[in-house]
Amino acid sequence: MLSRRNIRIKVLQQLYAFQQQDASSVPAFLKTLEKQFSDLYKFYYFSLHFLIDFHTFLESEKEIEIEKYFPNKNHIRNTEVLNRLDFFKALSSDKGFEELCGKLPYDWRRHGDLFDRIFIDLVQYDFFTDFMILDQPPADMQKDFLVNLYEFLFNEFELFDHAMETEYLYWDDDSADILKAVIHAVQSFYDKERLKVENIGDKQREDIQFGLHLFEKCIVNKEYLDDLIFKNTSNWDSERLTLTDVIMLRMALCEFLYFETIPPKVSINEYLDIAKSYSTPKSHLFLNGVLDKIRIILMESGKINKSGRGLKNE
Repeated sequence: MLSRRNIRIKVLQQLYAFQQQDASSVPAFLKTLEKQFSDLYKFYYFSLHFLIDFHTFLESEKEIEIEKYFPNKNHIRNTEVLNRLDFFKALSSDKGFEELCGKLPYDWRRHGDLFDRIFIDLVQYDFFTDFMILDQPPADMQKDFLVNLYEFLFNEFELFDHAMETEYLYWDDDSADILKAVIHAVQSFYDKERLKVENIGDKQREDIQFGLHLFEKCIVNKEYLDDLIFKNTSNWDSERLTLTDVIMLRMALCEFLYFETIPPKVSINEYLDIAKSYSTPKSHLFLNGVLDKIRIILMESGKINKSGRGLKNE
């Protein structure tokens, strides 16, 4: 779930804040950066836990309706929607997931009538009414329903988006990755008949260390990196060099010089892609020209030394 692209974006943001604040406390920024990485997983768990808290709300709705003099049988039936999902049953009874969520500092109940508004909207969607036709929907139908439910929440329901933005400063940056991870958990469960919730394992810790080291290298080697950059941007008006572009150049050059398993072309492509979303419309063209020029100079002077995966498409 924690992609290298996402890591680079977070490092970019922290380097930008570091320079804007003229900061000197590198450890404090590294701590903030590490917290951002762990928060991504916490909101992934929070998003999955939505089903459990939504079910609690639906059960209370059901009890209220049953106690009415003329209860609406269709409304009662609709409140039982999550009981038809094997994924929900597995998730809500999984002790490992319960432990992962045990210390979450977030609570859906802080968001007032969010569940009520979701339910009102949800029952009007075709994917909901189609799903409720069968008493025991097959696995493929359950999977499709859950994918549609989460895509509805993340992409269409503004109150959900607002609630997450309130809880999580970096929601706009991370929501797509979190949605992808949630859908992967759902699809994996129905395809492999096994619940697997991602956590921070060895691969993720390795990626986190990459991000922390990248931040440090950019700070420690800033003078040398800037010298490389400005010697090779003489044809560009210095006032047109945005701080964001300069920081991305530093980051890419750090990867060229200090991360031997990352091919230079991979680094270039990653920062061109990030520039399209986080800088000016023509920044990716600028970065492409400058990075390729410096790459050739560093290669010819023997300063780029790659090994393993770093040799691929060098």
